[in-house]
Amino acid sequence: MRSAHRVAREDPKARCTVKIAAVSGALVVLLAWATASMASNLSFMKDTPYAHFTEQDHKIFKGALDAALNQAADGETRAWSNPASGAGGNIETIKTFKRGAASCRAVSIANKAKGRSASAEYNFCKQASGKWTLAN
Repeated sequence: MRSAHRVAREDPKARCTVKIAAVSGALVVLLAWATASMASNLSFMKDTPYAHFTEQDHKIFKGALDAALNQAADGETRAWSNPASGAGGNIETIKTFKRGAASCRAVSIANKAKGRSASAEYNFCKQASGKWTLAN
């Protein structure tokens, strides 16, 4: 029985197949590593209020954040709450600025849910589609 390396040297089609298999294997390893890295990078979120939001909390918070980003004046604070879960918070628009051609906003977000509270500042930029994305 001939080895894959020897067959690849003798047959150009086999050489291509061996290269594709090697690249595919490398991609699988890379994707597995990237997925594990992303999960570990987000592990800090496990004890934050956001991690304990209900589905309804997420909807209310997202609506309040979108409204603050689209409508609030710099320095304005918008409160949100979900009486059903007890979760809530404040979103303060700090400043508006440009990053390239994109309109961006710096906001301070303070949330609470299930006995946890946290606050931080974030930058969001508006994409051509009209969607705001985190831009830190």
